Amino acid sequence: MTTTASDASSTPDPTTAPPTTTETVQPTRRTATRAAVAAGIGTAIEWYEYGLYGIVAGLVIAPLFFPEAEGAVGILATFATFAVGFVARPFGGIILGAASDRFGRRPVLVFSLLLVGIATTGIGLLPPYAAIGIWAPLLLVLLRLAQGFGAGAELAGAITIINESATRKHKASYSALAMAGGGIGGITASLLFTLISATVTGDAFVEWGWRIPFLLAAVFTVVGLVLRSKMHESPEFEKVQAEREVGEVSQARRNPFAAMAEAFRASPRNWLAGFLVPSSLNTTGFVVTAFGVSYLAGQLGLERSQTLVVSLSVTVCMVIALVFFGRLGDRIGSKRVMWIGIVGGTLFAFPYVAVLTTAQIVPIGIASVIMVCLGWSAASAAHTVVMPALFKAEYRSSGLFSSRELQGALVAGPAPLIASALVAASGGSPWLVGVLLVVTHVMTLVGLVLARPFLTKDELDTTPALQGFQPRD
Repeated sequence: MTTTASDASSTPDPTTAPPTTTETVQPTRRTATRAAVAAGIGTAIEWYEYGLYGIVAGLVIAPLFFPEAEGAVGILATFATFAVGFVARPFGGIILGAASDRFGRRPVLVFSLLLVGIATTGIGLLPPYAAIGIWAPLLLVLLRLAQGFGAGAELAGAITIINESATRKHKASYSALAMAGGGIGGITASLLFTLISATVTGDAFVEWGWRIPFLLAAVFTVVGLVLRSKMHESPEFEKVQAEREVGEVSQARRNPFAAMAEAFRASPRNWLAGFLVPSSLNTTGFVVTAFGVSYLAGQLGLERSQTLVVSLSVTVCMVIALVFFGRLGDRIGSKRVMWIGIVGGTLFAFPYVAVLTTAQIVPIGIASVIMVCLGWSAASAAHTVVMPALFKAEYRSSGLFSSRELQGALVAGPAPLIASALVAASGGSPWLVGVLLVVTHVMTLVGLVLARPFLTKDELDTTPALQGFQPRD
């Protein structure tokens, strides 16, 4: 709990300094674990739901909702709809980020899960183009927009509340669990699709089998809502609220765009760093898991079961590597872990693309695992520590959500679409995809160099994950 001025006696001893709201109780391992589990499981459920589209996109979305678009055009239309979800994410990030700074981290996470759950279930119930014509792709776009709006607060919100609730000596390990939750959701989605595609074959899979995981989202959402309704608010936000009550910190902005502007004015270079840092990890993740699956099925003609096995193997390995890099961050510092991701992902980008052209399932699976562990897992674990430190707690959600989700809309979301377009422009060759991966790793590098986190000497001395940064009050 936070100590406030109102806790003091009405007749304080004049020889003692008055208490201030800057005093706060540090989280314990127990409270940190409870926050990580509640937020992480909720994130797993939400990213199971949000990630379903990425898995099914190259398999059934194009023929069901864009039947008049053939071959590469159909794939482009499918991933244009994929990108639409990311168009809504910055609006969700800006609006719900301001709400998180005003009302708290927990209620926003509850709302975001509910919204994504409703939209995902709706996709599972949506009739195809053959039944309702143009309304099918239009409604699909609308539901993707709703998913994107809710997801704009989900992962960034989980990163924020887990980071703010983590113990200092294990900040990187706990914070990485936010991203691990998303990966576990992806594993669940891949497992279900692998199971369903093996048991529901042929036309039945295209007609109704693919809908089952979307409809299960309704059940998972209820479970997630129960967990998040019992989640405790983060100690850092409670401290900010106490400081607002006594006038030490200004009240949260009502206008979400004014809240984002306040976060930007506090440090334009940090906001820009927050935009650039997630570039490599987001692009690598979506290129390998979304574009890669589509390329294997559409361009190389591999069986659906083979592509799903690759997708599942990649997702399992990326989560295991993420946990490893989170623990490593508490030993050598998250900044150094991010360097591992930048260098490793850059060096392996073109070898990964070269292996794709072999059309051999085993080498492609191995190369995909290496690429995603270097380019996604290391940077993902590190950025869960770096990103919250770029913004002070009173406007952290507004700054983190807006910068991260605008990056998602402009860079990460269109990545599979851009990759597909590059392949089409190259006559089926994926070599330009390697260029895309290298460019986004350079963007992350620039963001890391720009970053000047708001950290005190005490935080640096007591938080191993922050090694390598300089103090800044």
